[in-house]
Parts: sequence; C-alpha cells; structure tokens
Amino acid sequence: MLKWKQHKFSDIVGADEDLTDILAGMSGKNRVIKKLAFPATANLSVRVYRDAEQMVDFYTYLLTTEPPIIDMDLPLAEGQLCKAGFFMLTGTATTPTIAIGYEETD
Repeated sequence: MLKWKQHKFSDIVGADEDLTDILAGMSGKNRVIKKLAFPATANLSVRVYRDAEQMVDFYTYLLTTEPPIIDMDLPLAEGQLCKAGFFMLTGTATTPTIAIGYEETD
C-alpha cells in the first residue's frame, strides 16, 4: 500500500541548498520511495539524496506547469536516510512542500 508523507520547507531564498531529513529506513521494515511530488515553481530546483549519494536533481518547471510527480524505486535499508532540499536559481522567496509516496513492508 502506498503511504504519503508531506514536509513543508522554510523560506527558500537563494542558491544555498537547505537539506532536510524526509524519510529514514527502519529496523524490520522495508521502505521504498515510489513517488516524489513538489510544486511547479519557476526558478526552483529540488535535490534528493540517499545518505550522501545524490538521487534527484530536478528543475521543477521543466515538464509542466502542474505539480510534477516523479516515479521512483528508491529502497531505504535500515539506517539509511533520505534528505531533500530546494534552492532558488533566481527570483523571490518561496515556501515549497514536498510529498513522498512510499511503500512499507515487514
């Protein structure tokens, strides 16, 4: 079953990437991130990392003016941490929200 978690970031003002923990692998549970959704905002980019490895680097306005959803298959083993961060290329401050769709099995 697909579960959803949402995280609202603080104001994103410039090119400094502000990373936030969004999901962690847990003991006894197999978590797999299946979808990422975020706002389609001009001049905003999102990056997602599993531990220190960059998994997503996406300019959010590339595909559509509707909120993009990225299909993924990103497993999180026990102790692994998924982080996400936004940064502005140019423009005014914004407060984005990211939604994470994940499956969890025992």
